[in-house]
Amino acid sequence: MGRSSKDRRDVYYRLAKEQGWRARSAFKLLQLDTQFDLFSGVKKVVDLCAAPGSWSQVLQRKLKPQEDEDVKVVAVDLQAMAPLDGIIQMQGDITKESTATAIVDHFEGEKADLVICDGAPDVTGLHDIDEYVQAQLLLAALNITTHVLKPGGTFVAKACEMKRTTALGETDVVVPAHAPSQPSSSSSSAQQQQQQQQDEADDVEAVQEELNVVSL
Repeated sequence: MGRSSKDRRDVYYRLAKEQGWRARSAFKLLQLDTQFDLFSGVKKVVDLCAAPGSWSQVLQRKLKPQEDEDVKVVAVDLQAMAPLDGIIQMQGDITKESTATAIVDHFEGEKADLVICDGAPDVTGLHDIDEYVQAQLLLAALNITTHVLKPGGTFVAKACEMKRTTALGETDVVVPAHAPSQPSSSSSSAQQQQQQQQDEADDVEAVQEELNVVSL
């Protein structure tokens, strides 16, 4: 399917192409870092649902694991992802205990300072179903995070706005506090969320969302 002129005019889409980012979503993480200073003192990071790799690119450029042997970044996704220098890539299911174990093994038994997740499931166009599946993906990301994130670490995840509740709103026992944020590079169009899935090969990220920065 061809891309609309509106997509082509999107400033973040253009900037992503110009600056070599794999997707416009890179700017969301960059803006969150500006707001929350996410990367200060961080040496071990997990990028869940990482494909096509724009958030891993941000980690690569900010933390420079290809130059600093003390920095380790593990990118996890069910799909294969084009290699990134310095990024450890895993094809794995985030709902599986074996995936959590493999992540910790890459950190030589230690746990991550930061876990990030910008994942979104395939959309059906049926709002209630899509909302439920997105919530389950977020909860799966949070579940594996409890196994791989050190106490006091930070969890950043995409959570679509929902009519009834947010997945994080029901996890007060696990998440003592969270700070919702909507970077300016996030789209507010639900219709564009469906376009994102159709154009996944080019990965124009457009979804009504908030991102939650969580200290566990």
